[in-house]
Amino acid sequence: MSVMGVVQRLAEESTEFDPNQVTPGVEGFLFTGLMAAGIIALGFLLVTRLRRNMYRHEVREEIAAELGEAGADSEPRS
Repeated sequence: MSVMGVVQRLAEESTEFDPNQVTPGVEGFLFTGLMAAGIIALGFLLVTRLRRNMYRHEVREEIAAELGEAGADSEPRS
C-alpha cells in the first residue's frame, strides 16, 4: 500500500461528515436567486437601451434623407 493511500484512508476515518457545513443553505439559495434576478433585469435593460438606440439611428437616417431630398429640390437647375 502506498503512503498516499494510507493518508487518504486515515483522513476519511478521522473526519465526520456534517452536511450543514458543506451545503450553501438558505443564504446561498437566496444569493443565487438574487444574482439570477439581477442578471435577468440587466438583460432587459440592455435590450431596452439597444432598441432605443436602434430607433434613434433609424430616425436620424430618415431625417438626413429628407433633408437631402429637400436640399436637392431647392437647388437651381441650369
